[in-house]
Amino acid sequence: MRSQSFQVNSVQDLNVELEKLGAKDFRPTIGFVFCSVSYSLEEIGQVFTTHKIDLVGSTSAGEIYDKEIFQSSIVVLLMDMKKEHYSINFQKTASDTTYQIAYSAGLAAKEEFTNPAIIVVSGGLSVDGDQVIYGIKDGVGREIPLFGGMAGDDLATNKTYVFTNNQVTSDGLLCFMLDSDKIEVKGMASCGWEAIGSTNIITEAQGNILKSINGEPALDVFMRYFGFFDNANKMEENQMGTISGQYPLQIQRENGTAILRSPLMVNEEDRSLILAGSVKEGDKFRFSIAPGFEVIENTVKEFSDFQKGATKVDAMLLFSCKGRHTALGPLVEQEVEGIHDYWNAPMIGFFAYGEIGQAKEGVCEFHNETCSLVTFYEK
Repeated sequence: MRSQSFQVNSVQDLNVELEKLGAKDFRPTIGFVFCSVSYSLEEIGQVFTTHKIDLVGSTSAGEIYDKEIFQSSIVVLLMDMKKEHYSINFQKTASDTTYQIAYSAGLAAKEEFTNPAIIVVSGGLSVDGDQVIYGIKDGVGREIPLFGGMAGDDLATNKTYVFTNNQVTSDGLLCFMLDSDKIEVKGMASCGWEAIGSTNIITEAQGNILKSINGEPALDVFMRYFGFFDNANKMEENQMGTISGQYPLQIQRENGTAILRSPLMVNEEDRSLILAGSVKEGDKFRFSIAPGFEVIENTVKEFSDFQKGATKVDAMLLFSCKGRHTALGPLVEQEVEGIHDYWNAPMIGFFAYGEIGQAKEGVCEFHNETCSLVTFYEK
């Protein structure tokens, strides 16, 4: 399978690049586009329709092209995958819940392919990533290769979008479904964060609202560890303030793996923490910190281990947390370069508001502060 990636800064340049590739006798069937919300998504869809290329698109909070990082740009990955090996499923929430539309997508994948794999991107700031995963898994009826990310909007936190050739939504799911008997889909999620302190227990939670830890108000426990939150950004009408995403919770799973949940805001009135993903009462966790350059070394090493089982790659997608980018700054560029250099295959990605990917044990989870890679290879 042939693939090609590129980066541009306008819809006009996007059309020019596609024309150049057509002149070189490259006839892609499917294209991924990750871009800033500042561009006309409808115009991008029209360009791909004109060139007869199916489109899977998401807005972003920063873009990745091969080993480089960009802001407010358009990155593109094209593949000449056989049309019978993939399907695009677009689901708008409307009156349904996130779980319901994800379940419908899972059913569609199951009907389309005996052994499906799914890449999912989600529009909407309030979407629960766990419900996306639960719904798709229940619809399919089992664990499958499942990867993706929550769309961004350049940190405006206003509206995020996913889009195809002729559809755009700020409240729905876009699933790229593949026949994994024909297209090998592999991937891994890694964070590299270092756990600190003793183990804590979540004693009261509702979705992504963490109310108490060890029987104490969650904010009080956080303050005892880190001593601050930013009440300068507090909105007086509801007593909310921002909080550093640099100290995520490492939720410990029974199989020995851990997933991160980033505190985003606090509610001073009830002393709760608002997280970037849901948690459950009884979950055990330790707080964590980014230990500097070591977090990059740890992550790149984990992908080195993964590369030994995924040596043949035609193309790659990378979903990395915007909070990770904010916490690590320029170091993230070294991480992206290190990952790309293992394969040197065409790769694009974006900085997301949450990531979907598989830990080493192969179980798909919703992540924060994490880097999730997916690889494609035509068998």
